[in-house]
Amino acid sequence: MKLRLHTIALSVVLALISGGAWPGTAGAQDSPSAAQSDALAEAAARGNAAAQYEYGHLYETGAEGITTDYEVAADWYRLAAEQDHLAAILALSTLLLQRDPPESIRLVLRAAELGSPEAQWRAGQVYSGRIFVPLVGVNLDREIALQWFERAVQQGHHLAQEALADLYTDSDDPSLYQEAFTLYQQAADGGAAWAALRLGIMYTIGEGVEENEAAAFGWFARLGSEYELNPDRFSAADLDVLGGLQSYYGLNFLGGDIERDLSAAREAFTIATQSMNAQLFQPFLHASFGRTAERILEKLETASAP
Repeated sequence: MKLRLHTIALSVVLALISGGAWPGTAGAQDSPSAAQSDALAEAAARGNAAAQYEYGHLYETGAEGITTDYEVAADWYRLAAEQDHLAAILALSTLLLQRDPPESIRLVLRAAELGSPEAQWRAGQVYSGRIFVPLVGVNLDREIALQWFERAVQQGHHLAQEALADLYTDSDDPSLYQEAFTLYQQAADGGAAWAALRLGIMYTIGEGVEENEAAAFGWFARLGSEYELNPDRFSAADLDVLGGLQSYYGLNFLGGDIERDLSAAREAFTIATQSMNAQLFQPFLHASFGRTAERILEKLETASAP
């Protein structure tokens, strides 16, 4: 049975983000009064980097008496960025992501070198190919990506914890699976639904921990209540695996109850493995999805053997 999500395919390598935003970085601020805007303008004109950033943000988002103007916003962000204001550097990078990708990535790397965990996570995303930004002169490099993610993790960046754990487990080499499990736990403690899903999968197939279907059930049961899965994050092949897990455990990952159905689970995992074997590229968002389909099919075959 399919996971009850919209079946929207997602390439393992993401395209340029719509509107120039980086995933996981959205934020909102209250609109200031006209008097506050005037005070910001005065401080920005005097060269205060924090005020320049805030004033640029007003032009990016619009506020009382200020019409949205991305060019003006970028000008103020640049002035603050020249003073190494990290938030301004990242804001300018986001504005330029579609218009000037090379400059956008250059700004990300600069902020990463200056110690921003957000920028270090972004840099790791680019070097690992998790975010695809074309024609920027940055070649995929797993080792560099690992270094940036590790630096961000040291500062407690939850998305970097997930990303680093993904790189550790996106292979058949189990040497780093246990460390990945710990990283997923930390990210799940921070509210990350993907990390909670991965913990359930790791318990199901025994990666980084002993196989423990009761523990796996515990994590999967929290999906749809404590953790909400984003349907846009999964390919059709991913949904076959997730649907199989739902049938195998008798859980609805969007909340609610379903009947356990091992025949439906077998069918879903068989389709997933066929998809994996028929394609030259990896059809899954993460390699563990293929390993999950194969491992549970083994369990089902063993259970049905005379």
